[in-house]
Amino acid sequence: MIMHRRQFLQLTGGGAVAALCPSVAADIGSIKRLAIRAQSGRVHIVGPDFPATAIWGYDGQVPGTSIRLVHGQALEASVHNDLDVPTSVHWHGIRLPNAMDGVAGVTQPAIAPGDSFDYRFTPPDAGTFWYHSHINAHEQVGRGLYGPLVIEEKEPPVVDRDLVLMIDDWRLLDDASIKEDFESGHDRSHAGRIGNAPTVNGRFRDVLEVRYGERLRLRLINASNARNFALDFAPLKPDVIAIDGQPITPYRPDDAIVIAAGGRVDLIVDIFADPGSMLEVSDSFYRRPFSLIKFAVGDEPLRQSPLETAIALNPAQLPEPDLSNAKSYEVVLDGGAMGGLERAMMDGKWMNLFDIARQGYAWALNDIVGNRLDMPPLIDVPLGTHISLTIDNRTAFPHPMHLHGHHIKLLSIDDHPVPQPHWVDSPLVMPRQKLQFAFVADNPGKWLFHCHILEHHAAGMGSIVRVS
Repeated sequence: MIMHRRQFLQLTGGGAVAALCPSVAADIGSIKRLAIRAQSGRVHIVGPDFPATAIWGYDGQVPGTSIRLVHGQALEASVHNDLDVPTSVHWHGIRLPNAMDGVAGVTQPAIAPGDSFDYRFTPPDAGTFWYHSHINAHEQVGRGLYGPLVIEEKEPPVVDRDLVLMIDDWRLLDDASIKEDFESGHDRSHAGRIGNAPTVNGRFRDVLEVRYGERLRLRLINASNARNFALDFAPLKPDVIAIDGQPITPYRPDDAIVIAAGGRVDLIVDIFADPGSMLEVSDSFYRRPFSLIKFAVGDEPLRQSPLETAIALNPAQLPEPDLSNAKSYEVVLDGGAMGGLERAMMDGKWMNLFDIARQGYAWALNDIVGNRLDMPPLIDVPLGTHISLTIDNRTAFPHPMHLHGHHIKLLSIDDHPVPQPHWVDSPLVMPRQKLQFAFVADNPGKWLFHCHILEHHAAGMGSIVRVS
């Protein structure tokens, strides 16, 4: 099958390092210790001409504290809650011990106001990840409770700068304050909380200064509640080297780079454009394209031709699923506006869609509304089970489906094999589309499986995968 790069990339879902650093000295066995506070703050999201926006952020900033580890290094993060509501921290994309996953009500109690929780784990994979609140996430992430988490490879590609671009969109009023409509029924039943102020690293319409000939590694993280992005970097020609924190064979897209809510894409890009020019990175996923960020090319060139060093990452280190010995599951996504769901099971009873909607729910997985965390698991398997998983989206909206504690390997789209099977943790399933995955359930515990359009999760699109 011939597949456009945009279709391929739909499934995805800082600071700089020393110039031309060919490797990172691994400090295996060492521990990075952090104290992080979930607290309110005020930040100038839309610039100094507008009032500062009242946010909730880790250490009072957006994005929150940037965390970088070397592969093999452990993290000990003590999270203190200075807010007046309970919270928790989920380490998105990390295959960590279940007790550290940060889902309040499943893997830990919520962190009460004034209390702390200590997270301790050693990430098994290098790559680009992030962390965010996982209680009332549609509000708490929407107010800014998220931050980047980068696990550096022991031998990363040679670049001049390694930059995190954490993308979000905010729903702001004219005075730059956050619109307080987090329980919107329209958002829950339609596309989710789509904002009107897209930002990169907490700044609206920011400008990144670059040099002619400079090689950048860009770690794109989509922290928005619901917005999916399709980014056009033309005339630059980036190479994709990782999706959702896992390496892929590098390739150069011929279309916009799609990043689902919750997803990540790592790029290598060489800056070859006229000195003094301004290059616009624009989004076109929805009907109204807009400028997300601009690259300002300096007048002094760094080099005249691209570096000749390799950009490929070492292959992913995940167990390969055996389809001939796999247990098959199908998960049907249904509900929402313009959907075909007529009735579903909620609280052990069959209800029609009208009665379900009156209680604030709109979505179902396999005809079951995920309105509680103590429901029977959607998938319940022994440790080490090989799983073939089909996700069938019968709704009118896209859904980035996130499985905690695991990565899953994309094999096919609508029964057509993909050109390059690859690992994901937040794959975007488009309307009326069916995707096939496979993985080994090698991480024990109760793991949340949900749509990462956070309003969809809050409105019933979630369940549990139990591995025991």
